[in-house]
Amino acid sequence: MKHLLLLCLLSWSLGVCAQQTNPIIGIWKRNDAESTAPGTPPRMEVREYRQRPDGYLVGLAVFVSASGRPGFLQFTAKPDGTFYPEYESGTLSDLQAHGTQTPLAYSETIVDENTVEWTDQANGVTTASGTKTFSPDGRKMTFVVNIPDGASYTLVYDRQ
Repeated sequence: MKHLLLLCLLSWSLGVCAQQTNPIIGIWKRNDAESTAPGTPPRMEVREYRQRPDGYLVGLAVFVSASGRPGFLQFTAKPDGTFYPEYESGTLSDLQAHGTQTPLAYSETIVDENTVEWTDQANGVTTASGTKTFSPDGRKMTFVVNIPDGASYTLVYDRQ
């Protein structure tokens, strides 16, 4: 019984440590009231981040635009500063129909336990970059989005 209790505590401890080292893991819903993005916000946006056993992070954003059109954005990447393919409904459709590789790419680098720097590219040109930060309690994720023309805005997400 003593060994079982020790094993349970060790398993729980490892689980908590894994969550603490990657605060992005989970499901997040966009908080339009706290976001400052230009234009009309989507009707809804939900993001899921999960860690694969091989160390890759899978990010999936599912949304319904203000006009009612559903879509998604998905990447699988390591936080090593390398650019990895990123897909949305149009680029995935082109890949499936014609074998056309996506022009979109995503890169991220861990700055500290609560901050990630990221960059989006299209055809090798940066389209946006910024940081993802996490509140001390792990309930909020904030994207600072910097556009090459000098504009910037904030997207805030609440953990679900």
